[in-house]
Amino acid sequence: MVEFKITKGGILLTIKDYKKSSEIVEAVEEKLQQMKDMYLKGDKVSLKIENHHRHVMDIPKIIKVIQSFGLEVSKIIVGEETESTALQSMSVVEEKAAKSGTKIVKRNVRSGQVVIHSGDVVIFGNLHNGAEVMAGGSVIIFGNAEGIVRAGLNEGYTAVVAALHLNPSILQIADKTARINKTSKKPSVAHIRAGRIVIEEFNKVKFKEEF
Repeated sequence: MVEFKITKGGILLTIKDYKKSSEIVEAVEEKLQQMKDMYLKGDKVSLKIENHHRHVMDIPKIIKVIQSFGLEVSKIIVGEETESTALQSMSVVEEKAAKSGTKIVKRNVRSGQVVIHSGDVVIFGNLHNGAEVMAGGSVIIFGNAEGIVRAGLNEGYTAVVAALHLNPSILQIADKTARINKTSKKPSVAHIRAGRIVIEEFNKVKFKEEF
């Protein structure tokens, strides 16, 4: 289920397709424990997940486990390798979480980069097309959000996504996904209402306490 390989670029951790989240978390912990004599604290890891689109909800959990062993995930390898398409490599934006547990990114997140965190993510900059955020909690972007935004992967439906200009190619909150066709150039918030994602201007948003 989990393969560990030392390459010229560092450690390659390959996760085969799986069915249960609990099983893969345990399998990653077990593999890293078995191989603890093969790596040092601070070593870089490239993470490859088969059929990653099916396991997006688990990626922050997997990253957290890897980090608990003192390793740093530097790349996420996504896509399916076929005769006509190649695997894509996205570099992970390295920013330590604040004491509050929130990850604060003080830069633009460019195409080919991904921000992954098990809690909330705040970006002071733009999320460019081709970039991605995967957050266990909410995502707040003080700029334009044009890439892929995934929030609530741990927190669930209480998570929100807010941006000065909310225009993501794909927007996900928990297990709900939407493609945005029409957006406002005013500060906006996306949240779950009546089982679906709704987007409202910041000064008009009304949250419900029950989901």
